[in-house]
Amino acid sequence: MALALTRNPDILFLDEPTVGLDVEGRLSLHEQIRQLKAIGKTIILASHDMTEVENLCDRIAILSSGKIAFIGSVEQLGEAVGKHYNITIQTEHKIQKYESENIGDSLLSLLMQYKEKGETIIDIQIDRGSLEQHFIKIANGV
Repeated sequence: MALALTRNPDILFLDEPTVGLDVEGRLSLHEQIRQLKAIGKTIILASHDMTEVENLCDRIAILSSGKIAFIGSVEQLGEAVGKHYNITIQTEHKIQKYESENIGDSLLSLLMQYKEKGETIIDIQIDRGSLEQHFIKIANGV
């Protein structure tokens, strides 16, 4: 990377730059990438690490069978795979996971079911799915 930066390029191509790095090296490289981005450099990052992609990239492209299957922001990817929510409800005795396309109706229904059973809810978590889940759906044409 040092060699690539010696000529002060406007565009920098990085292919799996953190492979083989320890945690400290990885964090240091991520910070360097953010600094380059902040001064206006365009960085093309190829990575299989979805956490890295989500934390560093403004826009993503997903390749499937050698073709671009999606290009856009992480938020646009979530919209492209449809409204899908993961609901996790923790009670004193168990943790249950649910999937829903309509968060309002599903959550209301689930809360009523737990109330009717007399189960005390300790925690509720709702998310739209991980970048990995969205990636798999797009890559597989789902």
